[in-house]
Amino acid sequence: MPQTKRITLLLVLFCAILGHKSFSRTIIQDSIAQFDKVAFQDSLRVLAPKEFVRLFTIQYIEDKNKASASLEYVMNDMLNSNELEMQFWGYISLAKWENYNTNFNESLDYVLKATQTAKSINSLDLLLRTHIYQGDFYYDAGKYKKSMEAYLKAMRYAKETNHVGRQLAISKNIALLKLEVGDAKGSADLLEGTLKILEAQNSPKLNRLEVSIYIALTKSYLRLGDYEKSKYYGTKGLQLSNKYGDEDAKAYLYNFLGETNIAVEKLQEAMLYLDKALNYAKEIETSKSQIPFINLNRAKAFFYKKDYTTAIQILEAIETHQKRKKISFFSLEDMYEFLGKSYKALGNTEKSLFYFEKTNEVYTENDKKQNEIGLEIIKKYDLQSLKEELNQAEQKTVKTRIVLYVSIFLAILVVIGLVLFYKNREKRNQQKFESLLHSLEIEKEKALLAKEAAIKKATEEKIMIEKVVPDETTDKEVEIIDETKAKLLKKLQNFEDKELYLSKNSSLNDVAKKLKTNTSYLSKLVNAHKGKSFTAYITDLRVNYAIRRLKEDKKFRSYTIDSIARDIGFNRSESFSRAFKNKTGLYPSYYIKRLDSQNIE
Repeated sequence: MPQTKRITLLLVLFCAILGHKSFSRTIIQDSIAQFDKVAFQDSLRVLAPKEFVRLFTIQYIEDKNKASASLEYVMNDMLNSNELEMQFWGYISLAKWENYNTNFNESLDYVLKATQTAKSINSLDLLLRTHIYQGDFYYDAGKYKKSMEAYLKAMRYAKETNHVGRQLAISKNIALLKLEVGDAKGSADLLEGTLKILEAQNSPKLNRLEVSIYIALTKSYLRLGDYEKSKYYGTKGLQLSNKYGDEDAKAYLYNFLGETNIAVEKLQEAMLYLDKALNYAKEIETSKSQIPFINLNRAKAFFYKKDYTTAIQILEAIETHQKRKKISFFSLEDMYEFLGKSYKALGNTEKSLFYFEKTNEVYTENDKKQNEIGLEIIKKYDLQSLKEELNQAEQKTVKTRIVLYVSIFLAILVVIGLVLFYKNREKRNQQKFESLLHSLEIEKEKALLAKEAAIKKATEEKIMIEKVVPDETTDKEVEIIDETKAKLLKKLQNFEDKELYLSKNSSLNDVAKKLKTNTSYLSKLVNAHKGKSFTAYITDLRVNYAIRRLKEDKKFRSYTIDSIARDIGFNRSESFSRAFKNKTGLYPSYYIKRLDSQNIE
């Protein structure tokens, strides 16, 4: 009996499990059946094409059933429509879909078809939109020259249609391109100017654009090595994204704040930011394209935590993704360098050398791209404008033809002037090295003059203060303040003379302690007398030291870039390389190579 009861119980449980599975399957089937594709597609047909694209981008694209039904509607209805504008928005939908899935080449194919359709319609508004999309998609694909060309055309259309919001958006995008090709200072200046104009508009329609400018400013100051400003703009950007409900922005902001913390060696905080960034990028599909960049920073953090194996796993996954998508980014050039460093740390010399060689190839290629982008684009844009003027002029009267000939002559002079200008510019680029050597002598003279001027200024200020004597108490207080300032300036000069800025412990807080003052007073003093932030002041001192010592010390030139960087106080070689390039226009490796080639001892 007990055995019979046990078998009976097992049968009951088995039937119950089967019943539960059957019930679960029924629920899933009912859930799938609840989506009525035909009804959904009917609802799409009553939407204006532009409204459909908006909803597709922000809603339908993230729902598997709705995305599939929407794409079917685009292919069957929109692209087969007799209305060209319907076809235009159909191509834009497909371009956005492919870009969303990081299929950049396919997205570009569709947006170019949309451009041709917009030309057939002859609509300035659609041409403006399609060139903005072109610029965006070329940027995402890492094709920065083509992206710049598209944005320049878009800017022309935006000015013709007097659309201020789009002009500001394009200005922001051009600033991002400047950043990608190494002009971080130019990018930051353009962004701050754009932000001032935007704030003056006081329009809620520009809220998301405002957040995106804060993202770009965070990145620009990060590249400049001004981590205080980078943190300020990143934190402010997060506040605004919460205020405006802009969740898409958070993956970018958390990523750059993570990178900022890596730069100042706060690895635990960096990982917290980067984990948040990765979560947002995975959850919010429109931020999906940021995953490789977030993972690159995660790999750097693991490298500095000496978890080289994890760093390699992440970096090789990025490399595989990059090769599969056939895309290339300036900002991913660090990938090969950190692979080389990680393999070196693990003792794998063969792979380390392979990736260091790849690093040199990528740096050389990117440097070439950076030098080409500005000149080629401006030439093409000017010549195209001239061609349009000539085509219009041919249709005018004989009287106008006289003006045309004069215009052609002047235009030829302008073109010749531009060609000569850019040839001279190229020649000047080749002379950067010689100019840098010459500037070393000038810097020495300037330093002596600046020192004398500072002493003279302090003396004059003291004399002026002594002349104004409201009462004995005020005079005494002013004299104390003046003496404090003079003493601190003397300490600061001593700090420079003894080259104490080469220490890694040269933060504002560290130096303030060494000079026995507070951080606020020291920061204001540096701003007033050096004309720059404290971070920029320390960075400039280190780079100037490197320029001088590399010229004078042959043995120092034999060190690796990483060793040189650490020897002069930088935590990372890439921070040193960027700072050196920003100041001189040359990479330190090129500077060293030229010094050695000239046998400078």
